[in-house]
Amino acid sequence: MKNYQINLIPFMIKRLSIVFAGTIILLLAAPIHAAQQLDIRPYEAPDECNTEVKQVRVTVNGVSFGGILTVGLYDDPNHFLFKQGRKQRIRVPATDGHHIVCFNLDQHGTYAVAAYHDIDANRKLKRRWNLLPGEPFGLSNNPEQYMGFPKFSDSAFTTEGMGVDISIDLVQP
Repeated sequence: MKNYQINLIPFMIKRLSIVFAGTIILLLAAPIHAAQQLDIRPYEAPDECNTEVKQVRVTVNGVSFGGILTVGLYDDPNHFLFKQGRKQRIRVPATDGHHIVCFNLDQHGTYAVAAYHDIDANRKLKRRWNLLPGEPFGLSNNPEQYMGFPKFSDSAFTTEGMGVDISIDLVQP
């Protein structure tokens, strides 16, 4: 009977290095995979914020982590909060705190901004039984929202010079 002595140390080091390398790959791939699940399209990216450019610079407060923050710029008072009245829409991954997103303007005018936190990232604003927002929602000028749909005039602002800086506080449903 032969006595074979097996040295397990090189075998275990090789095994651990394979497991370690696999773990690193998974950790590096996780953010990429998560970003792909959000379905944010290239044309929905914000413009680079610059106070030397004619733009609307929007600070959205009260955002929590997860899902998508959607911000829309409207210029049609008759179709406020409807697709026909939206001039541009920006979507970004939602993180805790506040976000600053910017819209470049081709011309000055009267605009309104609406923002909502799409918590489940399904690209749609959830609505309650009375059709009011079921996810955190806010408007430029932060008008009091009692009942019914807000009016364009309550959220409207006029741009001039190098644009305007506005702040929106998201309201929890």
